[in-house]
Amino acid sequence: MTSRVEEGFSDAAYRRIRGDLILGRLAPGAKLGLEGLRPVYGAGVATLREALNRLASEGLVLAEGQRGFAVAPVSAEDFSEVAALRLLLECHAIQASFAAGDLDWEGEVVGAHHKLAVIEHRLLAGQAADAALWKRYDRDFHHALIAACGSATLLEAYAAAYDRYLRYQMVAVVFRGAVAADQHAALLDCALRRDPAAACATLAAHVDGCVAHVAATGALAGFTPALRRHPAPPSAESASERAYRLIRGDLLRGILAPGQKLRLEALRERYGAGISTLREVLSRLTVERFIVAEGQRGFEVAPLSAANLHEVASLRLLLEGHALGHAFHAGDLEWEARVVAAHHRLAQMQDRLRAGDAAALDQWRRLDAQFHQALISACGSHTLMATHAAVFDRYLRYQNIALGFRGDIAVREHQALLDCALRRDAAGARRVLAAHIGGGVDQALASGAIEGARPLGQRARRA
Repeated sequence: MTSRVEEGFSDAAYRRIRGDLILGRLAPGAKLGLEGLRPVYGAGVATLREALNRLASEGLVLAEGQRGFAVAPVSAEDFSEVAALRLLLECHAIQASFAAGDLDWEGEVVGAHHKLAVIEHRLLAGQAADAALWKRYDRDFHHALIAACGSATLLEAYAAAYDRYLRYQMVAVVFRGAVAADQHAALLDCALRRDPAAACATLAAHVDGCVAHVAATGALAGFTPALRRHPAPPSAESASERAYRLIRGDLLRGILAPGQKLRLEALRERYGAGISTLREVLSRLTVERFIVAEGQRGFEVAPLSAANLHEVASLRLLLEGHALGHAFHAGDLEWEARVVAAHHRLAQMQDRLRAGDAAALDQWRRLDAQFHQALISACGSHTLMATHAAVFDRYLRYQNIALGFRGDIAVREHQALLDCALRRDAAGARRVLAAHIGGGVDQALASGAIEGARPLGQRARRA
């Protein structure tokens, strides 16, 4: 078994490497040889591999199979996509935060801005200032603005997007001087006036200005371009990938139940993988929020709750609704054909379920996901698609455990989404989608499968 000391080393190595990635100390595209990292981070090979797999799930590292690991590359296109995702999430959170924030929240925002303004004043005056400290205060201020939004799920998604955005700022060494400082002051003023519309307009100018500045300066031109558009040909599935696929599938289907303790010895027998491989896999699934790491107590399956379901569903609606607008605008005949084909397959499975064929349920869920993915497949942003897919799977876990087939209602809603796609009615599609997701949440909560999934004070079951 892995010792408590080793668990501490793993978390410490992860935090240090992650910090060096975001601050640009580990250059984009650089190979991350495990032996070379050992003396730098004071951790063993197994610990480093676990940390790097975790960072790969966050998009900060590339896991290249037998070729090892590399720092995720950068590109102007990827920066633009990451910036757009950050803007979408932050503007959405600002609206809720400005509405709910109290006096304590205002104090946190004012305090965060003060620290940022002091550092920016030093930079504008030509004084020496720690770039990492400046960006930390920048990050703290933007996080303070949305801290009262009321959704831990939204804050998690935003933090992940912001850190990827921050990495670009550090790599490109971006400080736009008085323009950025004035925009930060304007955001503070909007927060105190509770004016989310003006704040979002200011934020859009702030983020878009940064992207335009990086493009104009050519700061990313010297780095290896992102390679994700041309993935390497598939290779034989590794033991780690096999264990990841099997465990993740069992989590999504509820076979590994909410709140269940995950003992490594039991998992080794069940999935035929070694302890170090299992720790790598569970660390990856922790990043995806399917697993909870309990420090010295190991791992357990993430619990279910009504509050979390509402947050996941709301985030899915935000991302999918936004992507629908872009896809409906840009989609061509090939996209239409993908959507029609996906709906046809889904409709066939719905007919089987309506006829009483319960064995079709798993296939229907898979085809349901494929239909929704096809609808947004022309949105033009790999980053948005990947983020939506991750959130959709978290919603799918609730669907598998607590939500069955809703019969004619779901059939009509899927047909309505298809009709909206073919006539390019994004507003109509968003209304249908809101009813579709909201109905699913209501049925899941009414099923009784969520309440009591992990009763308060009751010890979790063991694998």
